[in-house]
Amino acid sequence: MDDFEKDLQRWKEEQELILNQIDNGIALFDNSNHLILFNQKLPEIWGLLPEWLKLKPHRDDIFAEIVAQGYWSTEQSQQLQNCLLDIETESQLLYIEQSNGISLKVDCTLASDRGHLLTFRDVSIYQRSQVSLNAELRRLRFLLGLNERLQYSDSLREIAQFALNYLAEVMHAAFGDVKVISGKGKNRQAGQIFNQVSSQFIASYGIPAVAEMEGLLKKGIPYGQGLLWEVVESGKPMYVEDYANQPHSIPGFRHPGIGQLGIFPIPATDGTIIGILTLESRNLEKLQEAAQKDMLFAACRTLGVAIERAQSQERLRQINEELERSSQLKSEFLASMSHELRTPLNSILGFSDLLQRQISEPLSDRQLNQVRFIQKSGQHLLQLINDILDLSKIESGKTELNLELINIHEICTDCLRMIQPRADKKRLGLSLELDYRISTVYMDQRRVRQIIINLLSNAVKFTPEGGTVKLGGRLAYGSQIQGDYRPDCSPINSSTPYLCLEVKDSGIGIPEDRWEMLFRPFQQVDSSLSRRHEGTGLGLALTKKLAELHGGTISLDSQVSKGSTFRVWLPLTEMRAELIVNSASKEGEGVSSEDTTNQRLETEKSARILIVEDQPYNQLLISQVLELEGYKVELISDGKTMLDTINSPLVTSPNLPNLILMDIQLPEVDGLELIKKIKAHSIWYSVPVIAVTAMAMAGDRQKCLNAGASAYLSKPLNIEEMISTAKSLLSS
Repeated sequence: MDDFEKDLQRWKEEQELILNQIDNGIALFDNSNHLILFNQKLPEIWGLLPEWLKLKPHRDDIFAEIVAQGYWSTEQSQQLQNCLLDIETESQLLYIEQSNGISLKVDCTLASDRGHLLTFRDVSIYQRSQVSLNAELRRLRFLLGLNERLQYSDSLREIAQFALNYLAEVMHAAFGDVKVISGKGKNRQAGQIFNQVSSQFIASYGIPAVAEMEGLLKKGIPYGQGLLWEVVESGKPMYVEDYANQPHSIPGFRHPGIGQLGIFPIPATDGTIIGILTLESRNLEKLQEAAQKDMLFAACRTLGVAIERAQSQERLRQINEELERSSQLKSEFLASMSHELRTPLNSILGFSDLLQRQISEPLSDRQLNQVRFIQKSGQHLLQLINDILDLSKIESGKTELNLELINIHEICTDCLRMIQPRADKKRLGLSLELDYRISTVYMDQRRVRQIIINLLSNAVKFTPEGGTVKLGGRLAYGSQIQGDYRPDCSPINSSTPYLCLEVKDSGIGIPEDRWEMLFRPFQQVDSSLSRRHEGTGLGLALTKKLAELHGGTISLDSQVSKGSTFRVWLPLTEMRAELIVNSASKEGEGVSSEDTTNQRLETEKSARILIVEDQPYNQLLISQVLELEGYKVELISDGKTMLDTINSPLVTSPNLPNLILMDIQLPEVDGLELIKKIKAHSIWYSVPVIAVTAMAMAGDRQKCLNAGASAYLSKPLNIEEMISTAKSLLSS
């Protein structure tokens, strides 16, 4: 028996030794809930006396003692008791956060005698690591989310709200807001600017401690009022413990309900403070001691970038609006001036043309010469008006190319013939050199003619008597442009094929330091009052724009007293080549149709033409031209009378005119409205209408055609064009 007791004692000592080596607290309760076994770690966790535990106290007494010492709350003790009651077969886990900061993991297991084995493990380090890891993950997710919103979101309010939600939570702030600084100097203001057209923002978090704060923030805080302006000036954060008693605080915000404040600067990239982040906390923990303070400063820098971008976008929007308004005003001015200038020009050119025809009576040589001078001066003025309008249309992006298959050899020859009389007066030698590898191209014929005429006119103007001017057209490649001066810096593909139109003269040449001026509108190399050469300085600027409109460029090579060479490079792309094939096939298909149409044309000399025009000189001019062609002419001088005529029940199909020439800018009712009325009328709709107008801005022709006009003629009228258009419509 003694041996048995000795063995039992030794076994207990070995068991106790083993249990004491375990770093977890162990407690074994019998089925009557009394402690029958524990290790050395168990009393150390709560400072319990081992001697008391050896007395086998009841489980409830042990838990009550731990609660009495303040480690657990009553709720935590009851939670563990409930866990033990619920154990049937499998063990259960429970986590207890003690008041001393230690986290315990409690493993509850049912013993063989229906008692309970409890294992208490200190997992504080693991829990803190996990919390730290979760906080770091959340911080990284915040930074990623903030950067994504900064990159992809146009809503600056969304960016600020996202940042503020995170910062207010991690800093344990009960309220926070973002203010944007606007204005300059002492006129600056800090306040709420929502995400409206202005693109600025303010985001608020939580409910303000003072009810009237919201209204004050919306009004804005003027410069010098409140502590935030000290932060704006210093660029350093400010922490305020008792805002209500601060002498510089805003009176409307002085309220005992406001806790400690943190006022943080939001800097721009250059260090200027452009915003303020405010956080208000009612916690015991001070804001300046918060662990996430570095994250807050990083977020402020990001908000600074967002505010800067918003301000830049707002400035850009305002500039674009102003530019658009200026462009609109310019277009309206040009449209008005075009009409006012073209109306009298129409009479000048029209009547001078009639006088030159000498239909009524012959003119003397002196009179005929004077009439030619009148017409030449009128044509010169018309060309200046057209150049200004063309340049304005191109610069505003309202010009579209009318691409078609053209014969470049024929165009060059025609242009040289047109300039020949001017060259003959100065005894200039004109020559033409063409590359027969390229004859047809797909371009805008009118614009190409304009380019060539502009270059030839300049060459003739600035070449002294007895000099030479040479026009050339050849196939070239981008690599051949490299040596010339170009006013633009657009990229050139060396393998791209170009139509190179070249005008070379033996004129006065241009100093290299003035090359750049050549292609600016209204600027000339010699702009002095004593200059010898007339002009507006629009020719080369317009030529450059027309080349760029085709996707090309212009280049220059010049030497003073030796001459200049201007080259226009118009690209010949593969796409354009395909269009040439399609256009050629369509053109071939259309020949028979055109021949058939020509066979049907017959001039109806007995036709009645109604002229709706308010200007007496234009009435007289158009009437005389049409009457000389054998037509019967009727006149209406205002829109109201024409409208009454359209609606008159006395007008029937037999007494309708065969053609109407309609001025657009009429008093009372404009021509566009009258054309629409005609085309909507059950009887009048069949009468063709020619829109005759001084409206020559971009889109004016299309407006007239969309209203229902059959053709469009711009003033000053080309008499031959007017006659041929009238004949065409009367015969169809």
